[in-house]
Amino acid sequence: MTDAPHIVLASGGTGGHMMPAEAVADKLAAAGYDVTLLTDRRGAAIVNVFQDTNRVVLETSSHMGGGLLQTLKSLFSVMRSTLAVRKSFKQRKPAVVVGFGGYPSLPAVLAARSMGIPYILHEQNAVLGRVNRWMAKQSRLVALSVEHTSLVPDNVTTLVTGNPVRTTIGDVANIAYAVPMGGGDIRVFIMGGSQGARILSDVVPAALASLDTIYRARLDVTHQARPEDVDRVISAYEDAGIRADVQSYFDNVAGHLLKTQLVISRAGASTLAELTAMGRPAILVPLAIAADNHQLANASIVEDAGGGWVIPEQDFTPERLAQLLEKLFEDMGDLRNASDQIRLLARLDAADALAAEVKNIGGLLENAA
Repeated sequence: MTDAPHIVLASGGTGGHMMPAEAVADKLAAAGYDVTLLTDRRGAAIVNVFQDTNRVVLETSSHMGGGLLQTLKSLFSVMRSTLAVRKSFKQRKPAVVVGFGGYPSLPAVLAARSMGIPYILHEQNAVLGRVNRWMAKQSRLVALSVEHTSLVPDNVTTLVTGNPVRTTIGDVANIAYAVPMGGGDIRVFIMGGSQGARILSDVVPAALASLDTIYRARLDVTHQARPEDVDRVISAYEDAGIRADVQSYFDNVAGHLLKTQLVISRAGASTLAELTAMGRPAILVPLAIAADNHQLANASIVEDAGGGWVIPEQDFTPERLAQLLEKLFEDMGDLRNASDQIRLLARLDAADALAAEVKNIGGLLENAA
């Protein structure tokens, strides 16, 4: 057991929660602190994150979308996990706990609150999530990703730190955007989030296939699809004569974004943080069933800044998408301008800012190394 101060990061099991948590973990570990991640099975299954960090996998489930029986099961799982976390905290008390939202973060934050351990919450979205709303009142700080985040309870201490991005993204964030010129390639990246997105696989290949031959010949597509959709998406691009790399997961997202000129994606907070950091314009399709419609709130910030275009899910058809793409490809200046505007939203120091608050609130201002 190390003598370095112990910091616990608790994260929901999606990429949107895990990626900022990993970015902060990297900063804290580099400063010599002992970091532990608490998450659920989904979080533990995400590859290439927290590889060098101690993980504790909790059996915590969400009651969302279930009936009374599922709600009771979820409450029981939270209670059981909270007791397990309390036991571990008694064995080794953390200096501070940081909750990144999602139900798997709840037991750690509940345990911290019951034991008088200071805790911080980080919100990735433009709408404060349910778990963070429940736990905000007694937190030392709620760190926000954007100004004017909605549904923040009154009398809560907040600070806009931004949404931390992975080190691999931050390292290439300042590389200039390359505008498609002349008859050169038009590189499009379809990002479905950590779990893929079926609607993107349904609509995007059909829209691209309907474009004029002059554009289809220039397209160089990278498409993340659900595993069950990969084969049909490959076939759709092959039938249209479009060059495409279709996979269910891409390890080097930063590398793909670096060469990409247009992204088509959902509007998850971590995806948008990466796009703003790298200045990549995007067509955004917010998830209609997202809690409190937070993806629309996220996407609206980008569109209002001139960094992208929002198409609501109900309007996201091959015809509507193709119409927008034709317009963008006719005048590449719109893509260049959107790149400049979306980059203005970036907060490249977000991981450092949040790590500094963690050290401050935990009384760990001196380097632990």
